[in-house]
Amino acid sequence: MKIILIFFYNLVWAIVYILSFPYTIFKRLTSPREWEERLGHYPFDYSGKDTCIWIHGASLGEITAASHLAMRIKEKFPDKRIVISSMTVSGKERAMKIMKGLNNFVLLPFDFFPLVRNGIRRINPETLILIETEIWPSLIFICRRRGIKIVLANGRLSDRTFKRYLHMKSLSQRLFNQIDIFFPKSKDEEQKFLKLGIKKAKINIVGSLKSDNSRPVPFTRSFLSIPSHKSVIVAGSVRKGEEEIIIRIFKALREDFNETYLIIAPRHLNRVSEIENILRKENLKYMKRTEKNSYNEEDVLILDTIGELRNVYSVADIAFVGGTLLPYGGHNLVEPAFFGVPILFGPYISNTKECALELVKSDSAIVVKNERDFKKSISYLLNHPRRRKKMGENSRNYLKQKRGVVDNYIEALKKDAIL
Repeated sequence: MKIILIFFYNLVWAIVYILSFPYTIFKRLTSPREWEERLGHYPFDYSGKDTCIWIHGASLGEITAASHLAMRIKEKFPDKRIVISSMTVSGKERAMKIMKGLNNFVLLPFDFFPLVRNGIRRINPETLILIETEIWPSLIFICRRRGIKIVLANGRLSDRTFKRYLHMKSLSQRLFNQIDIFFPKSKDEEQKFLKLGIKKAKINIVGSLKSDNSRPVPFTRSFLSIPSHKSVIVAGSVRKGEEEIIIRIFKALREDFNETYLIIAPRHLNRVSEIENILRKENLKYMKRTEKNSYNEEDVLILDTIGELRNVYSVADIAFVGGTLLPYGGHNLVEPAFFGVPILFGPYISNTKECALELVKSDSAIVVKNERDFKKSISYLLNHPRRRKKMGENSRNYLKQKRGVVDNYIEALKKDAIL
């Protein structure tokens, strides 16, 4: 990447930094540990010491996707120091919980040259593995200048992001060409990178990290205080605008299936209060996970916690994955499959198209086109337990066929002298 481009990029950051300086001072006083890390000041300094492998993911989903790879690298190379970074506090906390035994967990500095340079100096990596969409120009530029090998793992670009990169192809090509090796999550994603001018020789498809992740610890219905005779529908990663549709369908279902129970997990916790308003409006009794100690004749459980959705799918008879009823692009479709649960999702699947098509082809999932279709599909599955069981078995078998992705990553990285 030409120095003039990175200069202007950082000039914008400098202006933002100056304008937000009073806020930065305030946050350093109120959240000192978090903001020291965001400014590249880590509680360790490995400069001048042995190098490490640095794995970075944006937040919960990316960190979870990276966890199996990180732990397998540690298993294969026990003497390697591994640093995990995230953009969010919740992502960092998640990493600390599921990747015990690794060396350090930090927040990524803001992508302003002096800040990210300081963070890189303290981490002192030999390899940087970016997960999915974490393309930060200053981070990539400095790592490249320092001879640090850069990998994009489980790479994907949303349709909107891809079109934006395509409109400025000459600039984006310079940025992406600094990355040593690409692991697109699917063939569709590979085509996007090729159209952006990435050389075929740099691209290696070994599968999606999310389909070869560690199996979540199952929850039991007794643990969640849900009666065993209930038919449980879990609606996960639900986005704004989808909540009302799902709740409306659930209320209509109860006219014929009065023993159904809904667990609704918003993608963002700031939607919890709005979900409560909708439930009150529909006269549905509900509890929040953080307040629930026993069964109180509620109809709905709001999952207002972070990092539990994968476990909660284990109690489902039917799972719906959100971000697909409305044009958000979809979220992780395979999580219910870990527990052999039949999967429903909507038509908006641009972020996970190949996986969606495979799940439908393997008879593990059903695409619901609209609200009416959604209600009809759930009614059918509730009326046909054998069909539910067969779809659940298919979903579990689908995941079994995807095992080995992480080992393929390790072999490919060793072959390219990245590890």
